[in-house]
Amino acid sequence: MKKIICMLSIIYFLTLGTLLAEVKIIAIEIPGLHQKDGKGVYDQILEETVVKNHLATVHLYPPARAEKMFSECQNCCFSPANKNQEFYDFGDDIVQTHPMNIAKIYIFVNKGQRPIHRLEDLRGKKVGIRTGMPYGKSFENIKLNTQAVPKLELNIKKVQKGRIDAFIAYIPDAYNAFRQLGMEPLPHDVANPVAVHPDSLVCRNVQPEFISKFNALLKNLKESGRLKSILGDDYIPE
Repeated sequence: MKKIICMLSIIYFLTLGTLLAEVKIIAIEIPGLHQKDGKGVYDQILEETVVKNHLATVHLYPPARAEKMFSECQNCCFSPANKNQEFYDFGDDIVQTHPMNIAKIYIFVNKGQRPIHRLEDLRGKKVGIRTGMPYGKSFENIKLNTQAVPKLELNIKKVQKGRIDAFIAYIPDAYNAFRQLGMEPLPHDVANPVAVHPDSLVCRNVQPEFISKFNALLKNLKESGRLKSILGDDYIPE
């Protein structure tokens, strides 16, 4: 009997060790969300859910490199992303978690100009984008005259100087950029985002227990009010 109990204990701990094997999370560097100092709001959410429980580690990269690394990776996750085919073509072997927050894409214009929300209204204009950021297939298919920069703050300055007519960007990271520059957000049609992007983890070849554990821990943060406390000004209601 003791041998059986011992064997069951060994099996349990071996299984537990497998379940707790750390997953690599490939994160896009986005000011306020995923940052090198680990203080972005999504960094904090991952820290309080899967990182402190030794279920995952977070690795930060610029957008284009992060997406390339995930495309070549097995047994890993990508953040923030989702399975919406408007944005991504990850394939059929991808699992999506519950969202940490909701991101929305808007068109921003210079102060004093009328907000716009239709991509068609950008035809014939110079439009700022951030290098490597996915804005959806509808945006890509319309074939606008775009100018890419590595940082969102550069587009804000360019539209203020009249070097571009508008730029397209996600919130909450755009709101973070405005705060960093000590200014109010430039005009945008708050009620009509170009697209809505649930900021989830998408994972390839990770164990189902990792997904269920993350979702459960995220639910605990939400129900306790801690999630909204972490997100603060970055909280975006659905």
